[in-house]
Amino acid sequence: MKKFTTISALLPALALAAGTASAAGPAEWAPPGGDDLRIQSLPATVPAAPPSRHVESKPVSYAWPLTIDRSAPAPSGPAMESREYWVDTTGRGLEQGLKLPLSSAGAIVRVSALHADTGLLLDAERLQVSIDGMQLSQTAGAGGIEVLGGADLQAQGMAVPADTLAFQLPQQGRPDSLRLQMAGLPAGQALVVHVFEPESQWMGRLAANRHNYLAGNDIALDVGLVKGDERFAAESIQAVLVSPDAAHSWPLEVTDDGFGLKGLAPQDLPDAGEGLYEVHAYLQGHQDGTLVRRDLKVAVSIAAPTARLTDRIASNGSAGLAIDLGVEVAAAGRYQVSGQVWGTAADGSLRPLAMAQTAAVLEPGKGELRLDVPAELVLESGLSAPFEVREVQLLDQGRMAVLETRSRGFTVARDAGGPRRPFDTIEQ
Repeated sequence: MKKFTTISALLPALALAAGTASAAGPAEWAPPGGDDLRIQSLPATVPAAPPSRHVESKPVSYAWPLTIDRSAPAPSGPAMESREYWVDTTGRGLEQGLKLPLSSAGAIVRVSALHADTGLLLDAERLQVSIDGMQLSQTAGAGGIEVLGGADLQAQGMAVPADTLAFQLPQQGRPDSLRLQMAGLPAGQALVVHVFEPESQWMGRLAANRHNYLAGNDIALDVGLVKGDERFAAESIQAVLVSPDAAHSWPLEVTDDGFGLKGLAPQDLPDAGEGLYEVHAYLQGHQDGTLVRRDLKVAVSIAAPTARLTDRIASNGSAGLAIDLGVEVAAAGRYQVSGQVWGTAADGSLRPLAMAQTAAVLEPGKGELRLDVPAELVLESGLSAPFEVREVQLLDQGRMAVLETRSRGFTVARDAGGPRRPFDTIEQ
């Protein structure tokens, strides 16, 4: 019988034999977390998915040391706070007089043509402004206002249309209502009035529970009026989900308690071009005898379910950390998996080790992507198995979409056989 002595690895394996790291064993998905974005099953066809726009077709895999501030709060969904609202009107409406609610002094008001470059002339001398029935003079100071045109605002660096008038109301008193009136405009001219109340105690707040949604899945948001630490349900809420090109919209319902919005992401996504969907919410309510109006919007991503992670997961037993993740694909494209790798320190605590990413072009059917952390990186960290891979994400690179997120990810146990030896003797 012949004996052959082979060198299975160089420096990484020698360090492993010296006990600085232990070999990785079997991998297992953790139970799903409440905030995970997961696809339970894929449709037979994905008609709503646009073609993948990936250019790179070569598989790639990266890993680099990871440093995490564990005291930082976990990222939440998009949110907006607002002290402003918009009102659509026409030349006829402005000639008849437009009454608007105020919740504080010092509001900044802007009147503009709804569409830019209309060539409309908004004459400041024709604009009449009154608060609670008292007309204001167009004289800066002494309770008056100074009306600025679009050219004046642009000269100060503001990105506003040329057909604009703007002014700030006096910063005194407790006004309830504002009335605007201007004659001489075309009756059908579309206009928009923007009211911003920087000094108001009242804010509107809109917050989504996540950044990314899947076509056909539930959408949920928190909404309400806020004053300091107090939160109140608005008396009237209108809300819609709007496509990236603003050509399609879907109404959202108000929850029974008045503090939430709910609805379904469209099952068949329109060909709306690139960009994010937006949730627009319009709030109105009386608080302490004051009528408060607030407009809000947040942007979210909605993706077609083109691929998903399966339960299949396997560690290939390499000197570093290499995990094969099963991927079921419904639409051909370039897909990426990323994850935060944590390892076990000598005292038994888990510490950040590496950020790992991999991407490859996958065809419809069963496929896999491998997350790979080289042995050198594992050894330099001083960490070893058991490992945890957290914040696992599956992305559709060519369609710029997040398909799945798994906060708890998966665990990789310690190899029961112990560390690798640098020299293995094979008998034949």
